[in-house]
Amino acid sequence: MSYFLPQDVLTDILARLPFKTILQCRCVSKTWYSLISRSTFATHHLNKTTKTKNSDILLFGYCSRESNGEIEHYFLYPDEGFPDNHLEELDCPFKSTWAALWNPSIRKTGSIPRPNVTFTSHGSFVHSLGFGFDSISNDYKLVRVVYLQDCSFDFDEVPPMVEVYTMRRGCWGMITNDLKYVIREQSACAFLNGVCHWIGYNSLERDEPRHATVAFNLGNEVFVQMTVPDCLVWDDFIDISLTVFDGMLSLVPCKKWLWEETSCSVWVMKEYGVGESWTKLFHIEHVEGIQRLVAFRENNEVLLAGEDGELISYDPNTNNWDCKLFGDVDSFYLDTFVESLVLLSEADRVLVENTSGNGEGEY
Repeated sequence: MSYFLPQDVLTDILARLPFKTILQCRCVSKTWYSLISRSTFATHHLNKTTKTKNSDILLFGYCSRESNGEIEHYFLYPDEGFPDNHLEELDCPFKSTWAALWNPSIRKTGSIPRPNVTFTSHGSFVHSLGFGFDSISNDYKLVRVVYLQDCSFDFDEVPPMVEVYTMRRGCWGMITNDLKYVIREQSACAFLNGVCHWIGYNSLERDEPRHATVAFNLGNEVFVQMTVPDCLVWDDFIDISLTVFDGMLSLVPCKKWLWEETSCSVWVMKEYGVGESWTKLFHIEHVEGIQRLVAFRENNEVLLAGEDGELISYDPNTNNWDCKLFGDVDSFYLDTFVESLVLLSEADRVLVENTSGNGEGEY
């Protein structure tokens, strides 16, 4: 039947099928196999999936400390079953590489080569990562922002060194920039509208606002600054988490005074890119030992990481707190899971640990 259908019609029909059925359809004929394996089909399927339904499956990851060392865990959960009843535990496929692209839907991975800036090439450094899809080039990109150690043994010299890895080319490229803010080591990235966002901090010696949202557009590969709420701009006693909530950029500043109780608040940017649209949703009092925000859930539950490794649930409607489980405080990750064919057209790449030098220690 496919011989009598225009290819765009056949593509649209196949993209509407259940995910497992699409994979099975590759066995129908060489024509269907070739069509489904194309990266353009993967993009078409993903766009249709994300526009037509909201995923009720969650991907949760964390690290636990066991007698034989730190163990990585990845689970798929139904939204209503988290964290007690998981659907499936996923095998971690990249235990011996510094970074990899992983599509759990098709159990496929792609290794990422060493970046240009390493300890061997530039000495001590700190870095943060951002990842997302660039709709302009129809490609996935990984951005790495690196701050080298200066003569004072600090890591706040600007502008940083920035490099971008593109999945299609399979290599890193350096990016010139004039970024004036420091993104703290391994800061979480919030991806929205084709842009990677982090919270940037300014050195106390520079006459600039203390905090700003640093945004890197994956399309034109340029940094821009976006303001935070006015009450947070000059505050030296807050830690700010950045995430996406209900399709909007969201800030969770936690004020940490040595002589007072910690408190947090939740803000959203109602109109993207407009600083005046920052709106406070609610305030959380009596927050002791909270390290960072992990995620928001559809039921309005807020997940926070405690400094002792607790994953804590907070319900703003009832003001109730609940400890869900324990793990490494920096490892907790939760987001919606959408089945995707990305990497299906890629050849399997064996993840090989580079044994030259000091291995991972060189990064």
